[in-house]
Amino acid sequence: MEKPAVEHVKQLRALLKENRLDAYVVPSADPHQTEYVHPHWRCRAWLSGFTGSAGTAVVMAEKAGVWADGRYFIQAERELEGSGFELFKMKMDGVPELIDWLAENVPQGGAVGVDGRLITAKQGKEWAEKLEKKKARLVTDVDLVSQVWIDRPELPTDPAKRWPVEYAGRSAADKLKEIRAAMEEQDADTYLISSIYDVNWLFNIRGNDTAHTPLLTSYALVEKDKATLFAEEAKLTQEVREGLAAEGIGVAPYDGIFEAVEELPESAAVFLCEERVSAALRRRIPCKVVEGKELASLPKARKNETELHNWERVHELDGVAMVRYWKWLEENVPNGGVDEVDASDELERLRLANPECLDLSFTSISGYGPNAAMMHYCAKRGDCATLEPKGFYLIDSGGQYLGGTTDITRTFALGELTDEQRMDYTLVLKGVINLSSTRFLKGTAGNNLDVLARLAMWEHGVDYKCGTGHGVGCYLNVHEGPQGISAHKTCDTPFEPGMLLTIEPGVYKEDRHGIRIENMAVVEEDCETECGIFYRFRTQTLCPVDTAPLKAELMTEKELKWLNAFHQKVFDRLAPHLSAEERAWLENKTRPFPAEVGHKG
Repeated sequence: MEKPAVEHVKQLRALLKENRLDAYVVPSADPHQTEYVHPHWRCRAWLSGFTGSAGTAVVMAEKAGVWADGRYFIQAERELEGSGFELFKMKMDGVPELIDWLAENVPQGGAVGVDGRLITAKQGKEWAEKLEKKKARLVTDVDLVSQVWIDRPELPTDPAKRWPVEYAGRSAADKLKEIRAAMEEQDADTYLISSIYDVNWLFNIRGNDTAHTPLLTSYALVEKDKATLFAEEAKLTQEVREGLAAEGIGVAPYDGIFEAVEELPESAAVFLCEERVSAALRRRIPCKVVEGKELASLPKARKNETELHNWERVHELDGVAMVRYWKWLEENVPNGGVDEVDASDELERLRLANPECLDLSFTSISGYGPNAAMMHYCAKRGDCATLEPKGFYLIDSGGQYLGGTTDITRTFALGELTDEQRMDYTLVLKGVINLSSTRFLKGTAGNNLDVLARLAMWEHGVDYKCGTGHGVGCYLNVHEGPQGISAHKTCDTPFEPGMLLTIEPGVYKEDRHGIRIENMAVVEEDCETECGIFYRFRTQTLCPVDTAPLKAELMTEKELKWLNAFHQKVFDRLAPHLSAEERAWLENKTRPFPAEVGHKG
């Protein structure tokens, strides 16, 4: 059977001719560069059949390609087979970048089209410059996908809500004072915010426009004497409007942002982030532009005392759900009939059974055996693996609570393991412990620390093709910047107290197994010496790691001490919330490893 992508490409190629374009680029983005986009904006997935959350497609008269990163190589190869799209594995030797491939393949004087709302101002500038060298041009005011995607999903219309200050820890008015002070330092009198995460954080507002992320699709303009939220007016109840007005925030129609920036006086100085603002919006600005990193991102990343306090309770609630889930797996997998979707659904049921959990924080990654080697595998009902009492099962999941967002991965041994599986699992845990227990100097960034999670693996010739950790939002996006842990040169934001990060090294071996262990941790001050101030990570996640696969002889005394202290903390914090039977089960899972004198009471 012919894949839908074949017909979709045929339709798009017909429009290439009509619009006198030699190539058309289809990103995975929405107008705000949101990570998890609403189905309405999943243009690349619709066109190509590749459903990963990141990647870009290009269609020419005779060629078509998809650029995907290392998280999706295995998945993309499977989903693109028979589609007519060639897979370009980003960052691999000999693989050209998308724009370089376009510059090479577009004829002299040709034209490349793209919906300018879906690429950043920075991308648009860089692509245009590369194409100009070949006397080709970038056309950013053309939307071809809307002309051929007939059954495109409608955008949501759910109402917005204010996020209470007892969870936010700060009023929107207080946050605006900090932002205006930052604007003044940048010699800007206006701040254009396109990042939905930053708008929602700044105005203490939330919505339901993105699956598993409580976001209101919106823009913001912050000026010296006023601030304006641009959102679909039907989503803003009278209560929300009054709450915003009380903090000096006006409202305007969502699409009114284009007219608003066009009407700025020539004397204005607008601060914006070219990695967030779309090419379409950027070209409407008639005045001076001051470009830099989002002014709201760092304040958002530094969690306040209220947020951190609430998160402690959230991790207890989440940990209870995880403990009950692991116990359920052990009791049900041996009986047969539990597949990856069944398992994922059970964890969702356990999380949402607590009324304080309002949603998942992302679609759970539930992978058994070889499927777990795909970092962002998505099990589908009727086309997924059945869990068996052998090998590994990986579950990457999280919840959205008013008091915080969670993200946790555990890999469980369901039965007999190979020596290779036990070795890889031990190396992953050693990486988690090595990074989690490090002390680091103030000013250190994620690209300085990433190697610590890989050292044990490298000694055995093992690595993973992705970063090691990311920031986490507070009742916002599960992946939040600007901080992160990766070897990439752009991962250069120095860590500060209050920043939250995940620590999640892994091993992914195609057609064999995938292993990942992920905890959330907060940065806090450790000590001050004559050499300066030192920070450390404090692990927040409260769920045991499976010790059954561990090769104890490979672990150092320091690593074992960390593991047993972590398990003691998990038991102490979770036991009061569990039944006698559950408590006994947890006591067994958190007993000292390897077996030695000492037991929990």
